[in-house]
Amino acid sequence: MAIHSGASSVRACAGEIRETRALLHGRKGTTVGDNDQLGADGHAQAAREHVYRFNRATMWEQEEIPSETSDQLAEFADLAAALPQAFSQLSSALEQAQAHQVLSMDTMTDESDPAMAIGVARLHLEEARGLAVDLHKHLDAARNATAHIISQGVDDGQESMPWDQP
Repeated sequence: MAIHSGASSVRACAGEIRETRALLHGRKGTTVGDNDQLGADGHAQAAREHVYRFNRATMWEQEEIPSETSDQLAEFADLAAALPQAFSQLSSALEQAQAHQVLSMDTMTDESDPAMAIGVARLHLEEARGLAVDLHKHLDAARNATAHIISQGVDDGQESMPWDQP
């Protein structure tokens, strides 16, 4: 994992978000780090780690211009757009496990019926799917709202001199 600073860190993390989005869309040839053989667990962990790194990179960022923010919002909107399919596939995996595997519950829960647990999980995944659709809509709207903002630079609070003005 590379360590970046300032705006370059945000751009690097945006690239990692694009990479994560590509992973969730299942694009061939997409790698995470040095490992292009990640299974589903590895891709989910990589997605989480990329978002954590983005959060750390942008925590103290003060000089990011709105167009960069808009680009990052577009990446997150695309990522959110992939989530409904991911949640549906997780739900289907649970349904298949229930249909084709002998399941039982461990002793760490009060629930004793795996079918009930799967039913509850699938209901939550369906709700999450709908929320992800809404999340995509909101992120895309935020991106659209910021897409045409032009930055004239940082306002340092000083008056400009007449020779500095066009």
